[in-house]
Amino acid sequence: MRHSLSDLTPTRVTAAVRTQLKSGIFGRGAMSYLVAFAGISVASFVFHLVVSRLLGPTHYGVMGALLGIISLLTVPLGAVQIAVTQAVVDKEVAGQSFSMVRVTWRSFLAGCVAMVVLAGFAPLIDAFLHIGSPLPIFLVAAWIPLATVSAVLQGSLIGEYRFRPVAFASFVGIGLIRLILGDVMVSAGFGVSGAVAATIFAQAFTMLSLLFSARHEFLGHRHASVVRTKMRDTVLSVAALAGYTTLIGVDTFLAQHFFSSSQAGKYAAVAVAAHIAFFIPAALVTVAFPHLADGKGTNESSRRIFRQTLRVSVALGVLAAAVMTVLPALTIRILFGAKYAGAASILGQLSFASVAVGLLILFVYLHLARRSVMALTPWIGVVLAVVLISLFHHSSESVALIMLIVSLVTMVVAGVPALRWRIEHDELVP
Repeated sequence: MRHSLSDLTPTRVTAAVRTQLKSGIFGRGAMSYLVAFAGISVASFVFHLVVSRLLGPTHYGVMGALLGIISLLTVPLGAVQIAVTQAVVDKEVAGQSFSMVRVTWRSFLAGCVAMVVLAGFAPLIDAFLHIGSPLPIFLVAAWIPLATVSAVLQGSLIGEYRFRPVAFASFVGIGLIRLILGDVMVSAGFGVSGAVAATIFAQAFTMLSLLFSARHEFLGHRHASVVRTKMRDTVLSVAALAGYTTLIGVDTFLAQHFFSSSQAGKYAAVAVAAHIAFFIPAALVTVAFPHLADGKGTNESSRRIFRQTLRVSVALGVLAAAVMTVLPALTIRILFGAKYAGAASILGQLSFASVAVGLLILFVYLHLARRSVMALTPWIGVVLAVVLISLFHHSSESVALIMLIVSLVTMVVAGVPALRWRIEHDELVP
């Protein structure tokens, strides 16, 4: 349909934009969730900048390794959230009442068991990462029950399309409170333990805020609803998410083991800067996945969303990586200070490795939508990275080059069948 110039007045353009932002994937408050996601990403990055400057390279390497452990722990939590969301959507569609009491208590007990298990391994983890004290590991363990309950509540609210309370709890807690308390506690001399404690307080606020928003699901219908999900889908999601999450942080984790504390800290800082290149793909895939999952990605809308997400991810990811490659020393000095500038030479390699991982995330989500075992491809990269880094960890440059090669290979292995399937389906379904 063609439009005349009179249709392109500021008022009509504004109305058209507003209509788009209130419909489809952006409707029902979803836009607030996306804005909160962006805010959390920025706040998390600033948290790293502040903490890295306060701790210095030696202790920041330990902090990076601990945050890598937390990232791995969020994988099963993400699967729990997806399972609860699906169950709540089923209840809503059927018009049935439900209660979150039973599933929340079960998740809390499961979190407590996981907390005890991790605490039991604290001495071994401490020795492997050369932390010098098991206290930070104990603090990470204490975070698990809070995060488990939060995942269940967040899944319930999203299943009811109540995005705004989820956006508020996440942005204020994980975003602002962690940033502010992290600065205060590390500045006060609590070091790495203070930074981890700030993460615990932030998660506690998030959980309490979500509990308040979901209070009606607790006060009414106390004996209804049991979450039921397909075991195969849940296991596949957990394994796939664990794979690419591990791939993202495996180099930092191994650097903390093989390098000196100072060298590992510098590597961790540069790796965080390089991860800017996949911030955009990570945000976009959150919005794109419901479309990809709709009918296993076979309808026209999902195919269009996939193409748009792929194009935007490539364009913005490559642009960010190119800027950091051209100006590595300036980027590191601005973000982390002169103490980390000595490792700036590896920023370009790690930046383009992050671009490859960003595209890998999109391919993994497409495979998950198809319920294909190809979603497990990131584990190929993890195995390759562990073997190659263990053999050739001569310098930061060698580890960065390994991560670039491994990320590209893994992206191709996951991307070729995904793109071939999309092309074949586009031909069959015009």
